[in-house]
Amino acid sequence: MLEIEAIVERIIFRNEENGWCVLRTISGDTDLVVTGNGMTIKEGLRYKFSGNMVFHNKYGEQFKFEHFEEILPDTKSGVIAYLSSGLIPYIGEKTAKSIYDKFGMETFKILEETPERLKEVEGIGPVKFGKMMEALQETKEAKSVIMFFGKLNMTSNLAMRVYQVFKDDSEKIVRENPYILAEEVKGIGFKTADEIAMSLGFEKDDPFRIKSGIKYTLSQGNLEGHTYLPREILVKKSAQVLGVTIEQVESQINSLAFDRFFYIERIDDVDSCYFTNYYKAENFVAGVLTKLASKKYPIKLNIEEEIEEIEDRKEIHLATNQKKAVEEALQNGVTVITGGPGTGKTTTLTTIIDLCEKEGLKVSLAAPTGRAAKRMEEATKRPASTLHKLLEIKPGVSIQEMEELNCDVLIVDECSMVDLFLMHNILKAIPEEIRLVLVGDKDQLPSVGAGNVLKDIIESKIIHVVYLNEIFRQEEGSLIIENAHRINKGIRPILDNKSKDFFFIESPDPTETLNTIVDLVKDRLPAFKNLDSIRDIQVLSPMKKGIVGVDNLNKTLQEALNPKSGDEIVSFGRTFRESDKVMQIKNNYNLEFSSESEIYQEEGMGVFNGELGMIESIDRENREMWVVFDEIKRVEYPMENLSELTLAYASTIHKSQGSEFRAVIIPLHSAPIMLLSRNLLYTAITRASEMVVLVGDRKYLDIMVNNNHVMRRYTGLKDKIITTWEKRKIYGFI
Repeated sequence: MLEIEAIVERIIFRNEENGWCVLRTISGDTDLVVTGNGMTIKEGLRYKFSGNMVFHNKYGEQFKFEHFEEILPDTKSGVIAYLSSGLIPYIGEKTAKSIYDKFGMETFKILEETPERLKEVEGIGPVKFGKMMEALQETKEAKSVIMFFGKLNMTSNLAMRVYQVFKDDSEKIVRENPYILAEEVKGIGFKTADEIAMSLGFEKDDPFRIKSGIKYTLSQGNLEGHTYLPREILVKKSAQVLGVTIEQVESQINSLAFDRFFYIERIDDVDSCYFTNYYKAENFVAGVLTKLASKKYPIKLNIEEEIEEIEDRKEIHLATNQKKAVEEALQNGVTVITGGPGTGKTTTLTTIIDLCEKEGLKVSLAAPTGRAAKRMEEATKRPASTLHKLLEIKPGVSIQEMEELNCDVLIVDECSMVDLFLMHNILKAIPEEIRLVLVGDKDQLPSVGAGNVLKDIIESKIIHVVYLNEIFRQEEGSLIIENAHRINKGIRPILDNKSKDFFFIESPDPTETLNTIVDLVKDRLPAFKNLDSIRDIQVLSPMKKGIVGVDNLNKTLQEALNPKSGDEIVSFGRTFRESDKVMQIKNNYNLEFSSESEIYQEEGMGVFNGELGMIESIDRENREMWVVFDEIKRVEYPMENLSELTLAYASTIHKSQGSEFRAVIIPLHSAPIMLLSRNLLYTAITRASEMVVLVGDRKYLDIMVNNNHVMRRYTGLKDKIITTWEKRKIYGFI
């Protein structure tokens, strides 16, 4: 391992999540790029770096360090620069010069051993002295914590996070129970905490370890969509994770329940383990929905006559169930409207809105994603917003601080995407007197987040549900809608390449499929349908890995559609270029945006999971780039936020929910059986408005059509709706 001493001239990039940084340094007469984990490194200071020279294919020779330590300066200019670097708060250049003039080269010794002597320096009064002493003490404590965790192989960034939570008690608390890190410190999970605990000599059967492992196992279940896990499954999985006996896990589950970390409830004659917040959220949702379900509102309008007038004026015909949906929505506290593609959901919604407005009711429209909200707006010719924007959901803002919605009717589209906590927030924000209309396709994929809300509501048979089952929207020669319904029933789609909008290209070899997809996106579909390769065509793959997985498709399509010609940025293994199609993959409430169109201007904050955009420009010098979402929403991305973006020429089917594209291409090849399911294929096909092209092996198409296995989600909302309804009847509330 080599050692070098260098002055950090500039911090080119630093990831605020993990502390990894790229530094421009001066070592002797040589400029050198240095990389590694260094959250506390400051510009203008000298450090000793321990590591090795490496060669980066794109950026050339670099020094990659594993350890670093600060070198205190030994010249007047160096001491003054150090003191005024910002490392010690409340000391600017003027104060730094005064301190040096007083103590000279003894300055660092004074700061370390007798900092109270700073009172002797001209210009440092009692108030400033008090603040400086607090800052010096905190800096000293922070360095001690970083050194302690450094011996446990923790990055300085994570160590600083621990210090920010526990301050000078950090070492004491972690020595007593290192597993508290997994609960209290962002960026530290059970596995990291477990490594620290093992380094500190904790035993495998330590109660702290077993409790933390149980919580970790249940939280993994939540990430898989479950709101609870059956006790038997939780015990077995926890024992496997921890490498301990079932009996040892059982005893700690009882302890967690006693301490109110868990709720244990009997569901389907099985003990079921919840985290407290999931248990309370399900109970709250069940309570509000059953209360709404018991409400009936009088209507002044003659609904039958009004529908006839709309049919005559718009020259349309509403099916029986569409008329029923309109009537239910105007009169009930809560109504669910569900139907597949082409069954008239849009016509039904616009009719509901027309009559609500004629009745003098204020209507709000919302959907889970920006693209779904935009589609809703285009279809209804009324403003629609994302649920996050409507509810003003932001990190650090409690549910109690959310303002009550100002509307008489709330219509929420794409409800299959709504998870338990989003539904909880919706119901928390609505006024007492409201008509809530939930619209969605019950056969779409469930939400990414925990819960199976729409399915549970429908299957409870307590909430008013209207099924739209008559197909309207299908031109002659069109097969998209017919095939979507065939697949949903387990019937092989019609593969007639004389069709104008549904095609199957036989391609048993994955590499051949990849090449065919590139040809389709780049040349054939744009020529055939006058489509834009980037804006109008979306490749949807069931999987991320493999030759026709999302990751490889994106790299290949990027090279074909947007080869390097100008500036690009490499971040977290991804290359971004101007004009690339990208997707935001996590909610970020702090990114600022500006939107401008012919009819309005808006500035705000927040870019959300699933939003699609294009890279407008890249500034390599300042490591920044600008992305435009939905052609009007312009966002500046600093380097530390690029991990939230991914290329989006191809995306997973799950990520496409709530979106609609003119053309969709779907590769069909070998994948884990849970990814070759009927509802995944159905969801992908229903994302297309004008064309679907399946490319691959026919046998995998048959597997997907016949595979009706849906991964079971352990949720208790259906049972809670039923039992809450029964209690309301018993107590005379219904």
